[in-house]
Amino acid sequence: MDNEISNIGIDIGGAHLKVVGLNNNSEVIYVKYSSCKIWENIENLNKEFELINQIAGRSAQCAITMTAELCDNFTSRLKGAAKLIKKCELLKIDKYFYINSSKIFSKNPKLSELISMNWHSVGRYLEKKIKSCIAIDFGSTTTDFLCIKNHKLLNKFFDDYSRLNNHELIYTGLTRTPLFGVSNSIKINKTEMNIIPEYFSDMSDIYRILKKLESSYDIDKTADRRSKSFHSSLKRVSRSFGFDYKKEKLSTLLEISNQLKEIQLTKIFSIYLKNIQKYSLNNEPIIVSGIGQNILSDFLSKKGIHTVKFKDFLKKSKLNNQASFHAPALSIALLLKTLK
Repeated sequence: MDNEISNIGIDIGGAHLKVVGLNNNSEVIYVKYSSCKIWENIENLNKEFELINQIAGRSAQCAITMTAELCDNFTSRLKGAAKLIKKCELLKIDKYFYINSSKIFSKNPKLSELISMNWHSVGRYLEKKIKSCIAIDFGSTTTDFLCIKNHKLLNKFFDDYSRLNNHELIYTGLTRTPLFGVSNSIKINKTEMNIIPEYFSDMSDIYRILKKLESSYDIDKTADRRSKSFHSSLKRVSRSFGFDYKKEKLSTLLEISNQLKEIQLTKIFSIYLKNIQKYSLNNEPIIVSGIGQNILSDFLSKKGIHTVKFKDFLKKSKLNNQASFHAPALSIALLLKTLK
């Protein structure tokens, strides 16, 4: 049936759970993005898995990928992955784990092939759909770069340490990155303003101030646990610069917000340029995904660079745009079709 989920992709992050469901025709019919803080308690997965059991079709199959093994409540990444796999036994449907090997999926994965491989699934799906490209997945916490040439994913590194140091991953995201993670300071009217390296605010405040943050993916608590209003966001950003918010500071705070947005997006752009050079992908399209895809696409268009949305590779569905915010969960659900 067109309204019955046959394939489910689950991306277990340290802070969020992303779930995408497809019907038998590979059309997206279900998307869920929820706050699920594994770093607080792995038991937070219980109710999420119960819901998946309820919505899944009788013969549904489930694909799972994860980055939550990085959470500091696990003594190591490998032990974290093992505990997460054990927790997935609560899912009462046929389960496969996405792995970095020619097999694509395994029911009993080798942990070293499993951990932090969610990004890889996006490249593996796209290499079947486009000859050459650079794909940029701009998420809540990180930005991944995937390079495809002649229908082959070229990325050479498979752990965060190597990827961070070889221009394939940067820890900057649309919502969860603290301001001091974007820059140490900014300059307004030739005056340098230092940013306090304390978690007073994050980039979600910046994008709220700029009215660029949609409520559907503004799901995390604020730094001070207060409201997500425009006024409260201004107060938090002020705190990061060592002053209290007053109305006369509004224009300064708008300039601060615009500068931090530009600094963040320029950093992403600079890594994109490094990958162009590394893999000689000068004239290839840029494919964007993740909750920050629209903001990144607008930034690149101002530089005269056209982007393609990940959703353009999907069968028609009113949920395609929403699903493309969670490209790894979507990709593993689609790749699961190769098992049938």
